[in-house]
Amino acid sequence: MSKAPPEHRLNALPQIRSSQLSDGEKGNVDTINFMIKVARLRAGDPLPRKLALNILNDYGVGSSMFLDEALAIGDYVKNKVRYVRDPDLIEYLQDPKDLIGNISLGEAQGDCDDMALLIATLLLAVGHQPYFRAVRYKANTGNYNHIYVVDYEKNLGGPKTRVALDAIMKQYPIGYEVPHQSGQEFKI
Repeated sequence: MSKAPPEHRLNALPQIRSSQLSDGEKGNVDTINFMIKVARLRAGDPLPRKLALNILNDYGVGSSMFLDEALAIGDYVKNKVRYVRDPDLIEYLQDPKDLIGNISLGEAQGDCDDMALLIATLLLAVGHQPYFRAVRYKANTGNYNHIYVVDYEKNLGGPKTRVALDAIMKQYPIGYEVPHQSGQEFKI
């Protein structure tokens, strides 16, 4: 099966919204607050809910197995979205619906915030209360270096468990949490 050359697949360019972000942690927090709004908005859309339900069915997740739901959604995004960094000094943030469309085309790509936003949206769409976790690799830096989703869930009859859903860590199973010096969780 041959695909059209890359330049012929540019007919559906994403909508671009430009805004000036503050430097340092304040800019990070502004981005996270925007991500929270987008996740909440998109979670109410039928497309993310349908995808989340399909993932749970495809992974064979049983009723009231909420921890397994979170792991299935995180694993799906990890396996379907290729990690690609943003350009230096530019922050791209993809709409979860656009990323879902690209998944269906086999062309989904994004960085940590794109994957975290998609995971959070899918979790919200099936009744979870996820958190964004922003971390610093070095203790004395103002900026957060990485973001992923954390969920606190339990399976029927089991203990509540904290699970990290970091989809860029392709070499590790979902649930692996990258070592870091400091971090903060933001309720979505």
